Amino acid sequence: MTSKIFRFLFAGSLILFSTLAMFSTVRSENSNIDQETILEQAIVALGGREKLDALVAFSIESKRVRYVMGQGPEPGIGLHRYSASEAEIFHSIKANNFRGNFLHTGQYIGAGGVRPVTEIVVGGKQGYLMGFNDFFLQTGAENEAMTPERLAVTTKTERLLNPHFLIKDLMQRRLQLIPKTSRPEINAYRVGPDEIFPITLSRFRETGKRILVTNDAWLKKWKDTKYFKDSVAERVFFEVDSNWLSKWQSRDFPSSKYHQLVLDDEVYPITLYVNKNSGLIEKLSTMEKDYVYGDVELEVTYSDWEKIEGVSFPMRIKISLAGAPSMDVNRSNINLNPLLEHNLFLPPAGVVYIENKERASRGKRLSQTVQSYSYAAAAKARELVRPTIEARKLGQGVYLMIPSPSDATYTMVVELDKGILIIEPGMDELKCEAVIDWIKLNFPNKPITYAVISHNHADHAVGFRTYAAAGATIVMHEDAEIWAKQVLNRNRSTILPDALDRNPVATNVLAVADNQPLRLSGKDNSVIIYPVYNRHSKDMLILEVENQGIL
Repeated sequence: MTSKIFRFLFAGSLILFSTLAMFSTVRSENSNIDQETILEQAIVALGGREKLDALVAFSIESKRVRYVMGQGPEPGIGLHRYSASEAEIFHSIKANNFRGNFLHTGQYIGAGGVRPVTEIVVGGKQGYLMGFNDFFLQTGAENEAMTPERLAVTTKTERLLNPHFLIKDLMQRRLQLIPKTSRPEINAYRVGPDEIFPITLSRFRETGKRILVTNDAWLKKWKDTKYFKDSVAERVFFEVDSNWLSKWQSRDFPSSKYHQLVLDDEVYPITLYVNKNSGLIEKLSTMEKDYVYGDVELEVTYSDWEKIEGVSFPMRIKISLAGAPSMDVNRSNINLNPLLEHNLFLPPAGVVYIENKERASRGKRLSQTVQSYSYAAAAKARELVRPTIEARKLGQGVYLMIPSPSDATYTMVVELDKGILIIEPGMDELKCEAVIDWIKLNFPNKPITYAVISHNHADHAVGFRTYAAAGATIVMHEDAEIWAKQVLNRNRSTILPDALDRNPVATNVLAVADNQPLRLSGKDNSVIIYPVYNRHSKDMLILEVENQGIL
């Protein structure tokens, strides 16, 4: 009798334990449905397990448009369309091979042109470039290995554009679902309409004139100014569309309509928003680093889904960074399981890819910034590595810092009586750190006292945070003072901390008045910093080493 009671209680305990275990599985936000059930709904919506297992390759024809913040006519304001690309994409899923044939059209009218570039990824571990990887078409066609960060960025972007990869990895347990509570809380910056407008669609390299989309508020503020009359006053150069941004951000994703699947990721957990009715994935959210704003939300929305041979694909994809448009993809043709010739993924002869995990990891944390500049500007300048510095002496106590690899900006160092001044920081902290190391080695008894920003565009300026961490006073045009303080005082990054995040010291700024040059006098060297009116940027400064005639 006792034995029967024991067996009954033991069996009941097992049932209770199993029940508790079942309800302790990872669950969706605001839902009693466990994530495995939601995952199964998403799998069915994409075509079902059998169809997804049978999907071994696909090709896509599309148009890709790239946008970037930090290139507007006034400090911290304005979105820029950096490139438009015709794209022919091939994915061999099992082999993890990728080929992208691109025709990139840059931002400038009258410079650059249409650049054919082919990107090849072999086995997900090697990357190669063939074609015109130079924005200004000065070097001709070349075959070269991708940098490790470029490979990481290319691979990550393709996964963002194709949620099928994430779902297949979940199906095969290469990715894991995690609780929502596993997502670290990050105080992410988000830009608003007043920062995004005006939108520069293109600009003339020689004159600086821009073709803009504006809203009513920006036009009212600027239409009577000299800058507007000189740069965009002709009606052909602008259109007013106050709804442009709202049309881009036309959807929200309330918990009443969407389940959330949370996936583990080395940078930050990925959240998929699954429509409760259709099971389709309509949004992806994660975090990464932006040079200007710090940690920001990276959002991908998927719409205009079509069934192609039983598998669902989104035909319109939008990527936003900090709430601002970053990439717009319109797909026109998709083929499933095409016969892909082996030589489609062959690397160029004699070119060797060199792996670097640290650089690849950095690329994943800055993926959309690197992607935008790689598509449209100085692609070779977006190498995320500490450069070596060649110091070219221009005069007594004046040196031009030439980094290798180049970031397409050149810092000048000037020795003053009580310290060192630099102008033109550049964008990435790694170059700034290399210049600081050179200064410490060559001027061990002099602090860095001033860092001068020529103008606010991110690729020229935002490395100034590194100099501020080293104790330098940041010098900028008075129109850029508020923006510079915002950059200095942004929230601390946890995705990829820079020098000021690691060493949060008090910072100082010095503004140059629009009508009054700033003179820093010294016994050997004196410098004058001039505000310069121009169409490229409203806050331009140039510097003269007065006694040596160096500008």
